[in-house]
Amino acid sequence: MPDSKSTIFIQIAAYRDPDLPATLIDLIHQAAHPERLHIGICLQLEDCDPTEWGETSFPKHPYLSIIRFRAADSQGACWARHQAQKLFQGEAFLLQIDSHMRAIPNWDVLLLQTWAECRDPSAVLSVYPNGFRLPRQLQLDSLPVMGAQRFDDYGILKFQGISRYRLPEQQPHKPIVSACVAGGFQFGPGEIVARVPYDPKLYFYGEEISMSVRLWTHGFNIYCPHQLLVFHLYKSLAANGDRSTTHWADHSDWFQLNRRSLVRVHTLLGSMNQAPASLKPSTDDVDDLNNYGLGCQRSLEAFQDWAGVNFVRQTISEEAMAGHFKSVES
Repeated sequence: MPDSKSTIFIQIAAYRDPDLPATLIDLIHQAAHPERLHIGICLQLEDCDPTEWGETSFPKHPYLSIIRFRAADSQGACWARHQAQKLFQGEAFLLQIDSHMRAIPNWDVLLLQTWAECRDPSAVLSVYPNGFRLPRQLQLDSLPVMGAQRFDDYGILKFQGISRYRLPEQQPHKPIVSACVAGGFQFGPGEIVARVPYDPKLYFYGEEISMSVRLWTHGFNIYCPHQLLVFHLYKSLAANGDRSTTHWADHSDWFQLNRRSLVRVHTLLGSMNQAPASLKPSTDDVDDLNNYGLGCQRSLEAFQDWAGVNFVRQTISEEAMAGHFKSVES
């Protein structure tokens, strides 16, 4: 369980994002104990990007570390998350967020309290956060959970956010059991970095179902927070009007990275027979997948039975679509 001096490693992958400085300022300003935050950023910029998107606009903080790459050399979101994890130095907890977010006052203390209220040392908090409008208009009227949505054209399971609870009248009393991990907000024990490291050869699509299954089979349990903690900017425009771009908009060959990523996810989930032939899988696509594979504490089959999904038959139960999952023994 967390103590009064627990450190939090905040892992951020930032691709040409004009809102990153504002995100960092908000996180530090709103924290009750900013000195316990250790921030690791994979910063991906081009020479033509405004200097205000980079370090010149970052807040001063003793534990803020940066690993820099030219945006042209970037290999996608999961690759960048993997790079940011290299800055981890054994902190007690890991928080993965996107580079365009805001937080409530004292979010760090409340996040640790929320995790403790799971009463589960293997708990991982994750959800699609509510949105905010610039500069800091937070969506406070509902609490989201997550559920399965559909299998896409490539046979990959997609998740959905569900605004289940109206606030404040329907405020839950404890975190909500889930089977779905969101890429833009994950919080759990720091040991995740060593036990379930980010696969740098994933691109973007398939990241969330891959991490959900990997965490669960390694013995971690997923929960949605029962209170609002952080918020996500779902429109890529900064307060000064600068618009960010995406990796796939900048890289005409992005689908080659995505193709390999999809092959790796299908291999991991035992569903290659459902992958389109156009993916043209090869052994080179999965040569090091064992380094980023499933755990041995629980099986893939057990995850499917419990979560109400089947990756080969591509079926989803009504409970999974509604985001209703039962507590499970480790």
